[in-house]
Amino acid sequence: MILTEKNQVKKNDELDLWEKYYATRDVNIRNQLIEKYSYIVKIIALKLRGIYQQYGDVDDIVNEGIIALMKVIEKYDISKNVKFETYASIRIKGAIIDYVRKQDWIPRKAKSDYKSVKEAEDQLVDKLGRVPSDNEVAAYLKINIKDYNSIVNNAYGANILYFEELLGEANMRETENAAGYELPEEEIETKELYQVLVDSIKKLNEKEKLVISLYYKEELKLKEIADILDISNSRVSQIHSSALQKLEKCIKGYLNDNTEKNKR
Repeated sequence: MILTEKNQVKKNDELDLWEKYYATRDVNIRNQLIEKYSYIVKIIALKLRGIYQQYGDVDDIVNEGIIALMKVIEKYDISKNVKFETYASIRIKGAIIDYVRKQDWIPRKAKSDYKSVKEAEDQLVDKLGRVPSDNEVAAYLKINIKDYNSIVNNAYGANILYFEELLGEANMRETENAAGYELPEEEIETKELYQVLVDSIKKLNEKEKLVISLYYKEELKLKEIADILDISNSRVSQIHSSALQKLEKCIKGYLNDNTEKNKR
């Protein structure tokens, strides 16, 4: 009972702060809101560190997130039926992903190198009749295992970045639909996009489904997934990348088809 009363007081204080800000647009009140919700930025920055840690500084990422938080506070409408933390998280995550993408941190050579790795894997599968080990692929390409792991990890970050963009767009549209921001036909399109994603996941092989589930649903780190499956970190990266590429292909196909329909 006491806990419920405390939560209600906290909720009332929070609402009061928002109402004061809407009435006055006072910078000091805005700064209180920024301080109150800055933890969201830190959580997202830590969660996305696997994407940017090799190419970006965490302070830059957090600063970008704070800027996004300020913009969300300016635009947020308390009359809409959307919890601020939910709305802000999606917006901040999208801003950070967009910032990282614009840095163009995936060099052309990294993309070319990963293509060579995938081709080597395919050739070894045909030759060996099984999935090759990391060492076998590295030996086939005549590179050391450290360079091999670097190539795989770079591609892993790129695949996650794009997939996070797709999920972020879908989440944003779903949230805004629920709050009445968008038109009914766009709401239908959002539901279709989610169904495409669900159907695409069903088409993955068992190991890919498991890795996707452990990473996105259980929110485990690569090393934790590797320990569970008793395989190397780079092998988990390969499986994850392969799954994301398949999902991206299906989602891109849906989006392209939808674009063509809208042109008619």
